[in-house]
Amino acid sequence: MQDTQKPVKVQGKLYWNQYMTEFNTHFNSDNNKYECTLGNLSDAAVEALKSLGVNVKNKPEQGNYIVAKSKYTFDPVDEEGNKLDAKQFGNGTEAIAIVSSYRHKLSAKFGAAPSIKKLIVTKVVKYEGSSGSNEVEAEDEVL
Repeated sequence: MQDTQKPVKVQGKLYWNQYMTEFNTHFNSDNNKYECTLGNLSDAAVEALKSLGVNVKNKPEQGNYIVAKSKYTFDPVDEEGNKLDAKQFGNGTEAIAIVSSYRHKLSAKFGAAPSIKKLIVTKVVKYEGSSGSNEVEAEDEVL
């Protein structure tokens, strides 16, 4: 049976954007789903998501957040509807998401799964990549 609750519109910041277009196999080599992490959700957004049955998680660096998973890539767009390349975004890119939910076999334990129907990027934080330098510099403070 399909839930017929109206989707909600929430605003937040995107994290780990590369996984919108490639599988995250760091923790599970069999992972076959794309992921979209939307964090820094407001209290009002959390309440709206809870009304859909979604459990919202919390981490210090992301605040309140959800992770939507899909067998299809996430296709973010700008405010004019132009498709954007998620690999160009850095953590903290601001977005508005239209989110619904669906029930699955573990919903009784973990809550309904969030499903992002549309992702509109409102402010891009450019991805800079890692510096690749873990070297200690001579002028670094000794602790």
